[in-house]
Amino acid sequence: MSEIIGYFAVTEAEFWVGITLLACAIGLLLLAVRPESEYADLPRGEFPRPGEHHPTRHVSGGEPPMRSTPPQMRPQEAAIIMREAFRNDVVVSALLDLAVRGFIELVEYRYLPKATPAVIIVLLRGPDHTCNPDERSLLDLLAVPGRAENPPYAKSHPFDDRRFRAVLEDLGLPPVGVPTARLSGLRRSMGERVVSAVANRVSADFRWIRSGRESLASAGVVELLGGCAAAVLTTILVLAGSLRPFWLIVSVLLMVVGAATIMGASVRTTDGSVARDQARGFRRFLVEPPMGTPVEELASYSAWAVALDCVHEWVQSLERLSVVQEVNVAETVSGLVRTSEPMTGWEEVGDFITLIISRIHADPECDDVKSPTAFLSWRELQVE
Repeated sequence: MSEIIGYFAVTEAEFWVGITLLACAIGLLLLAVRPESEYADLPRGEFPRPGEHHPTRHVSGGEPPMRSTPPQMRPQEAAIIMREAFRNDVVVSALLDLAVRGFIELVEYRYLPKATPAVIIVLLRGPDHTCNPDERSLLDLLAVPGRAENPPYAKSHPFDDRRFRAVLEDLGLPPVGVPTARLSGLRRSMGERVVSAVANRVSADFRWIRSGRESLASAGVVELLGGCAAAVLTTILVLAGSLRPFWLIVSVLLMVVGAATIMGASVRTTDGSVARDQARGFRRFLVEPPMGTPVEELASYSAWAVALDCVHEWVQSLERLSVVQEVNVAETVSGLVRTSEPMTGWEEVGDFITLIISRIHADPECDDVKSPTAFLSWRELQVE
């Protein structure tokens, strides 16, 4: 050992401090990358009955079996557990789910002929017993026109309710609900609350996410940033001749191990692996449905297509099924209303969903995360 210490030209105390730091970092890495598990004696995608205990094994490779019915969760929960989806995808899947279930409509609307179309949320009815707390909270907020928008956006982009209704009536689409918000001005804090509620439900209520995962990932961040800063400092000192290269090696290794800890931190519990298999199995159904699948049924899964990141494949599936099943596209799609031109093909449905994803929180004035503003309706803003 003395030969190794002599090779690095450091004191024995310096050597063992460096080795201890690396050993702790590697220990955290080993805790982070422990393999996820699944139930050994249950089919993939099947939860055990309450109170039952089953042996587990490391997660096996390959695709889970196709699932022709939606998983035992909301689409936005599937987006989190399967792929840790971006915030906007989670919010859009939540809105599309409410649209499919008949609570809201999402209406494409152009203020000017060449302008980027807006997407208007039209409230059809209030929450009922099928709504979970965050859905109920969202629908309650949408109950008052304008409250879901950030006031600076609403002031600079006044909404003409009468013109909106006139446009729809001219197209033969009399509004059956109340226009209440535009996606581009939707409060960003509202989206943050939706994502936070879903993530909390997945991790705390369902216990699909490992509780120590965030702590391990945070430790990896500290190692990465600390190693990076130390690497810069030690490089300068080594070049100046006042420090041995040993500490530069330790700093770089800490940085690498920290990055590996962040990237490799295992996410799911055993039940979480079951939930992910359910979501992945249902994604297979959206991508490759059997030819006998009713088009109307598949078309109702727009929220799932966004949540599971397969909108393009879902649209292609609808096109294949429509070859042998004649349907009216505009009437088959629930909760989506296009005013620029009627939806006659499934590709246009995909374009509409892409527009929804691009418009959610699109305007900079919708951001109220750091400086929350008052909840004001369009009518109250006009009075001011």
